Amino acid sequence: MSNKETDNTKKLAELLDSKFRIPNTNIRFGIDPILGLIPGAGDWLAGVISLYFLIQAVMMGGRASVLGRMFINILLDVLIGSIPILGEVFDIYWKANLRNAELLKELKENPEQTTTESRLWVWFVFVQFVVIIIAVLLLISWLIAELIGAIL
Repeated sequence: MSNKETDNTKKLAELLDSKFRIPNTNIRFGIDPILGLIPGAGDWLAGVISLYFLIQAVMMGGRASVLGRMFINILLDVLIGSIPILGEVFDIYWKANLRNAELLKELKENPEQTTTESRLWVWFVFVQFVVIIIAVLLLISWLIAELIGAIL
């Protein structure tokens, strides 16, 4: 990835995540949360645009752990961003595109360290996901047991 491509990637990330500032604050946002205001399609459209960073990482030969980390950033941005009102606030603070642009820069400068850090991050997210699934299953089991107990 050339320096010009790196600059363009950074500019796109800033446009999506931090181009504008709320007056008299340090809160920055881009067109991502603005697109999110379009009912039903805005967050998905922003997610499709965000895939640019993932495609760049693939073209740079990024390992699966880096690609997974970038994908999770985009997925969280799209899924949580789709929740009315809460999603727009989340979009303002999450900044998935700036995170992924930084990952691209790190991948270019130090691919091994970025891969190792990403692998740990992906495992951390995976473990959290498994814990949440187990907690939900236990909660559902408890609710079923309580309903059966109430019926009998």
